[in-house]
Amino acid sequence: MEHEHRRWMYDRNHPNRCGLKEEFVEGVKGFIAHAKTLPEFRNEGTIRCPCVKCKCTKLLQPENVKDHLYSKGFRENYYMWTVHGENYCSVGDVHFQNLVSGESTQMENNVENSRLHEMVSDAFGFYPGVQSQQNVVEPPNDEAKRFYESLESASHPLYKDSMHSELSVAIRLLTIKSDWNISQAGMSTIIGLMCEVNPSINLPNDYYKAKKLVSKLGLSSRKIDCCENGCMLYYKDDAALEACKFCGLSRFKEVTNAKGKKVTVKKMHYLPICGLCLYN
Repeated sequence: MEHEHRRWMYDRNHPNRCGLKEEFVEGVKGFIAHAKTLPEFRNEGTIRCPCVKCKCTKLLQPENVKDHLYSKGFRENYYMWTVHGENYCSVGDVHFQNLVSGESTQMENNVENSRLHEMVSDAFGFYPGVQSQQNVVEPPNDEAKRFYESLESASHPLYKDSMHSELSVAIRLLTIKSDWNISQAGMSTIIGLMCEVNPSINLPNDYYKAKKLVSKLGLSSRKIDCCENGCMLYYKDDAALEACKFCGLSRFKEVTNAKGKKVTVKKMHYLPICGLCLYN
């Protein structure tokens, strides 16, 4: 059956209404966990309630949504959670459903990976649910296939019950490098130690591999000159300045390169999607 994995949604009570079925309770738990990964919840702390009465038109607290679903059940024929981030192009693909919405236990450990899904969506300009108003199923094009492959890479745990994937670790490492201004060689040494401690898990081998994994998703970076003391960026209105407007330090070294161009004292690699500043 096309919606076999969601049969629990409309099989709520035991015979003679003697309490809720365990599968339904676990399913609602998984739905709530999935909904908590969406921007609406992260921004407002609320979820669109898909119960028979609210029909996804009201934003409620998670506990209230759970109570509504327990007492009223899901709105009719809501097997595909289109209002909650799912897309019709994946109807019938149980593997993709488990990948995006997941089982309840996996979803509770996978909130961080949901943020990666958003990042990948932004990188490809692909937003699940945008085509959901069309009941036409079309085979994914090459770009969509790349999207799903990247999404899958972001979702596979490193080991059973792990909260991290290879991609989430790579991005975390780039963040640590940025936060603590660690050199590339130092970062590679740290990554090498992590791989030695547990060689069975799939991690980037060094800093270059970690950065390449992130870049493979289409997350472009750009170089921006910055003050040696970190006071400012030579960017937008300040792009033409040759000295820091706060501390007065020069933007350039006293030497020039082989082409006779001025050499910047310090610059960074900016990943706009991730919000990371990776200093040289």
